[in-house]
Amino acid sequence: MMRYVFMCRSLTYAQSAARVLEKNAISASVKKAPTGLSGSGCSYSVSVSYIKGTAAAGVLRREGLLQGKVFLRHDDGSHTEVIL
Repeated sequence: MMRYVFMCRSLTYAQSAARVLEKNAISASVKKAPTGLSGSGCSYSVSVSYIKGTAAAGVLRREGLLQGKVFLRHDDGSHTEVIL
């Protein structure tokens, strides 16, 4: 299943982003950033379903929490950077 992955600079920011998304009826999960997507090994990400990606980007932008790159995770596990 394709998912959008929003990169965050810390666990705290990722948790805040996930909390805001959940309050806006968008299911989100916090995970370590996928290997190769972050410049440092300590980045975290928030993942949402493909159909909720645009809405999630809008919520995060409105709340000032859209701070990093956004990737689309394909069914084969590969990632493509996207702009939402």
